[in-house]
Amino acid sequence: MTQTDDGLNHDADQHAFAYFNAKQREYLKSVLRDEIIDEYRRSPLGRHSEPLERLLAHFRRLPLGQQYALRRGADGGFRMIALSGRRGVRPSDVGPDVFATIEQGYIGIFLKQINDMMDS
Repeated sequence: MTQTDDGLNHDADQHAFAYFNAKQREYLKSVLRDEIIDEYRRSPLGRHSEPLERLLAHFRRLPLGQQYALRRGADGGFRMIALSGRRGVRPSDVGPDVFATIEQGYIGIFLKQINDMMDS
């Protein structure tokens, strides 16, 4: 265990956080249904049901290297990019998909995050 000058045990914190995230993913996978995805498609922004709010909170807590964003192209469309999570390293394009609206882009990111979660 690593104890720092501030007297805190950071290894224990990391272990607890990893355990919490694993249990949270397990729960989210168990409640993930088409209805939750449809709810997000209908309204990507605003208030959502408790399971969808938990899912979105989980995605927001992911390390930057596991998150996605949208980049507006010269043609006005939105492209999904993967954040590197490292200073000085540019984001990379995720695929060839171009979303006509930012809301469609949010839905694309949401579906990509679900796929990533189910694969892990």
